[in-house]
Amino acid sequence: MTLKKTALLLVLALTLRGGAYAQNLIVGADFSTRFDNREYAPNEFGEPQTLFSARLSPRIGVEWQQKNRLIVGADLLQNFGDDTKFLSKARPILYYQFNTKNVQANAGIFDRKELMGDYSRAFFSDSTAYYHNRLSGFMGRYQPASHPKTYVEMAIDWEGMYSHASREMFRILSAGRYTADRGFYFGYAFSMFHFAGRKGNENVTDNLLLNPYAGWEFNAYLDFDIRANFLFAPQRGRSVDHLWRKPCGGQLDITIRKWGIKIENNLYLGENLQPLRNYAANPATGLTYGQDGLYAGESFYATTKHIYNRTWVGYDRTFFKGTLGVEAGMVFHCDGTGLGTQQVVKLSVDIEKLFNIGTKKKH
Repeated sequence: MTLKKTALLLVLALTLRGGAYAQNLIVGADFSTRFDNREYAPNEFGEPQTLFSARLSPRIGVEWQQKNRLIVGADLLQNFGDDTKFLSKARPILYYQFNTKNVQANAGIFDRKELMGDYSRAFFSDSTAYYHNRLSGFMGRYQPASHPKTYVEMAIDWEGMYSHASREMFRILSAGRYTADRGFYFGYAFSMFHFAGRKGNENVTDNLLLNPYAGWEFNAYLDFDIRANFLFAPQRGRSVDHLWRKPCGGQLDITIRKWGIKIENNLYLGENLQPLRNYAANPATGLTYGQDGLYAGESFYATTKHIYNRTWVGYDRTFFKGTLGVEAGMVFHCDGTGLGTQQVVKLSVDIEKLFNIGTKKKH
């Protein structure tokens, strides 16, 4: 049975059961296209390449009692220049969502944008966030309506099934933020990645990352956001030497905005946060941990020069009540070995429409 037929049957079944409560039919779609040209030849820790793709994620579902949603959809990705098949990837979206004034919970396969936490590029690089855009598992968040910039969330993403072809992998994520008076805020982000073996290659690697931070948002004609971060990355490759490596460092983030123009600078000073990157992950294939997927963060955090500076200069703004987003800019990367540049252009669309398909509650 095709995904389209499954979605239609789901909506029909819930519609026929709609005699007790009013229901809404949800029809929506996300679209994005992203050009990312990376000129990293002068850098030791970045890989030069050009990524250019388009993604369409149509979805359909039912909402009932204003708190419950059941969604079915598809994530369709096409890498430009890949003419070997109709789509580069086609994957399902299927999840239940419970949503109240203060609480949201998801279960199933859902989009990464459902997460609210501020996970820096040390956790997920731009390309990881774009190409691994779905989470498979659970997510729960508490966000008091009286303090919309204060929240705490936790999620689990099951990324790989134990077999001859793939590793058993899952990631536990958590983030929280408390916003105080006068724009001051405090928060954290956390990741625990269980990177186990596959059949015929039994080994387990533990990869953790903790990022407590404090910041200040204020306006002085321009909008400023200044944040101080601490990054702590304990990890152990049990197939390497069973030793816990505990690299850490500090990062200062400064963002300035006005009329959609954005200047952002991220300065990291510290140790190599990806010390297992060049160790053998699978001797049979010759892959290293860096190639086999242990690290989802930006590869520049593997710097052995104790410095990584990223500067973004460009335009980032939404239009039409947030349904259309435009992002274009130049990025400069300095890892202590050279200066690399990156040009990024991204256009995104997110639309959703509700249609009443049920009846009011019977008496």
